[in-house]
Amino acid sequence: MQLFIDYNSKIIDFELVKKANLKHSYITIKNDGKVIVKTNHILSEKNIKDMVLKKALWILNKQSTLQKNIKVSNDELLYLGESYKWGSLVKDRDGVDIFYRQKAREIIVPMVEFWSEKMKLYPTYVGFRKNRTLWGSCSFKNRLSFNTNLVKVPKLSIEYVVVHELAHIKHKNHSAKFWNFVQMYLPDFKERKKGLKGVSLH
Repeated sequence: MQLFIDYNSKIIDFELVKKANLKHSYITIKNDGKVIVKTNHILSEKNIKDMVLKKALWILNKQSTLQKNIKVSNDELLYLGESYKWGSLVKDRDGVDIFYRQKAREIIVPMVEFWSEKMKLYPTYVGFRKNRTLWGSCSFKNRLSFNTNLVKVPKLSIEYVVVHELAHIKHKNHSAKFWNFVQMYLPDFKERKKGLKGVSLH
């Protein structure tokens, strides 16, 4: 049976397999990104969907990781966790940096504005540049800088970096207080953070 859920306007479809002898329910993701849920005949469809919903971010990040593990050829580039043919996004290689910088501003600036209001933390400056070692940074003067290549990763992971850097306005280190503060606004930040893994910063 094929079912689906809606998570933050992102549809996750999955194949439901029911087996009478199963005591627990399992969610597995195949190498092609296909989601399979195995459970018994007792669990209702609503409970099954609720279970998948709770694991939605893990599923999306896992699918994104699988997608990134597929070798990106010379005529492809990453954008928001997906690989695209060069011609569909930019005309040539010279336009890649311009494309990433433009999209970084379009996507990240509204996120910063939204989360600044929500967290009541306001940066003195928001800038963008290529960086070989960091996805983002916050100076002691509360100036935020984001790597233009951050738009390579899924939006949920971009949002994590935004909240992370805004949190540094309040806490300048990575203390327990800092991580508790981040978790207060993004309870699933650890799953979101996984979306950054394996993606080239430059």
